[in-house]
Amino acid sequence: MSPGSTIHASMTLGEALRHVTGMHPGREAIVFGEACVTYRQLQKQVNALASGLHRLGVAKGEKVGIILPNCPEWVHAFFAVAAMGGVIVPINPQLRRGEMQHVLSDCEAVAVITLAKVPGSDLAEMLQGIQPELSNLRHIIVKGEDRPEGTLALDEILHARPPLESPGGAVESDDLAALIYTSGTTGAPKGTMHTHRNLIAPVVASLKLREAWMPKPSLESVIRVAKALRRYKTRLVRAAGKQQTFLAGMSYHGIAGFEVVLQALLTGDKLVIMERFDPVQALRLIERERVSILIAVPTVWAVMLRVKDLDKYDLSSLLICGTGAAPCSPHLAYALKERLGCAVAIGFGATELGGGVMTSSLDDSDDLQAETVGQVFPGVEAKVVDEERRELPPGEVGELAVRVDSVMKGYYKAPEATAQVLDEAGWYYTGDLATIDERGYIRIVGRKKDMIIRAGQNIYPKEIEDYLLTHPKIETVAVIGVPGPLGGERVWAYIVPEAAVDLTATEALDYCRGHIAAYKIPDEVRFLPQLPTSALGEVQKYKLRQMSLEEVQQQSR
Repeated sequence: MSPGSTIHASMTLGEALRHVTGMHPGREAIVFGEACVTYRQLQKQVNALASGLHRLGVAKGEKVGIILPNCPEWVHAFFAVAAMGGVIVPINPQLRRGEMQHVLSDCEAVAVITLAKVPGSDLAEMLQGIQPELSNLRHIIVKGEDRPEGTLALDEILHARPPLESPGGAVESDDLAALIYTSGTTGAPKGTMHTHRNLIAPVVASLKLREAWMPKPSLESVIRVAKALRRYKTRLVRAAGKQQTFLAGMSYHGIAGFEVVLQALLTGDKLVIMERFDPVQALRLIERERVSILIAVPTVWAVMLRVKDLDKYDLSSLLICGTGAAPCSPHLAYALKERLGCAVAIGFGATELGGGVMTSSLDDSDDLQAETVGQVFPGVEAKVVDEERRELPPGEVGELAVRVDSVMKGYYKAPEATAQVLDEAGWYYTGDLATIDERGYIRIVGRKKDMIIRAGQNIYPKEIEDYLLTHPKIETVAVIGVPGPLGGERVWAYIVPEAAVDLTATEALDYCRGHIAAYKIPDEVRFLPQLPTSALGEVQKYKLRQMSLEEVQQQSR
């Protein structure tokens, strides 16, 4: 976006989209399949849906669930609910009945926008089945023609009457905009409360970071740009100062996915939408649409690197391979840089933080891009603390705490849980173990709850996992601590081997000996066809602990 045209944190989501539309009405906003939508057309759809929801009686402050796969209607619903003052509740359409009922009951949704069916589920019928148990749920709005009797047609709502000028009344930047549920890697998901200001703050920060791509002339900026040009050559020249093209390799219902939507559409860029991730389709879209920024969880990147004939696709438009939402091993990051030739940006954020708050940059060295999550965004503070939440000096391992404008207002209807992670000074305690060096570069070494104590020694599972991932026969791995017979903990490694290869526990353990400290070598190795993961690709280690405890109990009988 040109100088003077950027959004600012005091805007609402609706104001921000209208601002961008006013600046670039004819610019491409969304590509989905063969269809292309301009900002003017996008704004028209958003206005129509906002008016339709208002006519249905959805009032300011009421919650609307968006239970859709990635599609243009997801984007329409997100901005429409925000524009008329409602509260957005993005929900994974793959949730089962009990999980869906928990979220809809907890958030007190008055309406949902959904599909009739998703793979493995008659979604709209399931919602009708639990509607009697949900006293607040008045409307089930269904996309497409194949909808059950008694539901409303999304298309009819969109085309019922001319849109109202300002449906829903005045909306302020500090009004609640969204309830975003955590991914449930440690138990039942909790709703995080975010205002319009919370959700726009990371976009504003990213715009400041983008200025580094084409900064105002100075000796320092010339040197930085010259270094970047040597590394990325024409990729940087084609991207700098121009409209970017974003593609997300994750679902929009999670914070990482819908942050891609906001980063693309509130900066005047283009969003390419894939309903479901397919590695070959993704490569074709990168080539066809000249995608410059692809954000995906590490497991997606690993799958893409294994695509047969990867080198036949023209991926020269890619400038940034972004990843986050789950730990990315240095081994994978180096492989991405080598195969794709673009910058690797490993970011760190959380649902509670409203999205990403730190990442590596284009001019960081290869090792900093692969082995750290970079430095904090402008306006973000970070520190590492001990068990008493006292700040630790550079280089020491402790819990990472972050203070930022985008931090949640709290967990919905859970003040005690909020107080455990968010203090009165605004510091959010992430539960991640990290180090910060003298330059401010941050390394994530594991989760606080995952740390294993064995014979008085602290063991960080991520270190073992990162090493095992360098084994050519190992696709992915998760290391956990399991209670031992004498009160200590034992180290268990759950390994998913590469397809069609033979791998034994002895071979995996021998690979560790002599390369990592003896006290870190796993006691037990178990093989699985896949690891249990959340919708964001995070390994659900609590499920692995349950499996290991059940096995230990059976052995002791």
